[in-house]
Amino acid sequence: MSWLPMLRRQSPESGDERPWTPEEVAVLAEAVRRAPSVHNTQPWSLRVQGRAAVLRLRSMPELVHHDPDGRDRRMSCGAAVANLAIAMRGLGWATDVHWHADDGEAAVIGTHRRPATAIDRERREAIGRRASFRRAFTGRPVPHLARASVAAAATTQATWVDGPAEEHVLARLLAYAARANHADKTYQRELGAWIGPVSDEGLPAEVLPVRGVPATGLATGATRLPDQAQIARSLAQESVLVFSTITDGPRDQLMAGEAAERAWLEATRLGLVASVMTQPLRLSEVRAALSVELGLGGMPQLLMRIGYPLAIPVPRAGRRPLPDLFAD
Repeated sequence: MSWLPMLRRQSPESGDERPWTPEEVAVLAEAVRRAPSVHNTQPWSLRVQGRAAVLRLRSMPELVHHDPDGRDRRMSCGAAVANLAIAMRGLGWATDVHWHADDGEAAVIGTHRRPATAIDRERREAIGRRASFRRAFTGRPVPHLARASVAAAATTQATWVDGPAEEHVLARLLAYAARANHADKTYQRELGAWIGPVSDEGLPAEVLPVRGVPATGLATGATRLPDQAQIARSLAQESVLVFSTITDGPRDQLMAGEAAERAWLEATRLGLVASVMTQPLRLSEVRAALSVELGLGGMPQLLMRIGYPLAIPVPRAGRRPLPDLFAD
């Protein structure tokens, strides 16, 4: 698909229809490269055309047991789209996002010049600092204003797990999912194929949690599974967002990923850390129960833990080299 006709219709007011400069392309490419993805698979390719940056789902080994319908891959691409749009705003461009979910594509278009605000620049800078924090938090409560700012940055429904009753619901479902995933040998073999030494893709073993709430969100064969009461006590010390959508099609999943990354970058800007949990939601019964018991009125797509970090280094997964990002 060519995005140039759309681009010409949308940018006459800018007075600047030049293509992205090499320096701007480098900024956009690095923003995509730093996006989070399921098992660090980075399931996208980037094409720069005129004043558009087009992101497309790339061919890759399927996650048959973790992600048979491609939900997590689409949410990963949605997160990369968020990074593209935020990087453009940080460069001083107003943006439009156009989804072509059936084709596995999205285009972010710089429509006209708009001076970047201080928050725009801070969110762009947060792209490089954001990392998955799969450890216990300090226990310091996240202030109400910070919670409100993080939720407001999302572009789909983002609901805080609120109070002991909802914490116990989530604890029960996380405990159930962790036991089921831990015991599923076929699933564990697939997961194990993505865990190993630091490389361009996959998860280094040192980034994996082995205990607590983070471990229930990514249960491996080595995970020490806490019981439901332990999980509930931990959740009482954490802030958890549930991202959900009214319907559950490919476009919804792309937009849920975009929303989650926008919230994550706002949390990073505010000095918070986070990690995403999707493994429990690969089980349809867990997704259905969360929807009903938390009164979401839609389908949960992912969970995000948010808090203040302990003063320890955060291991980072590798990334594909920049030239590989442009492979179709």
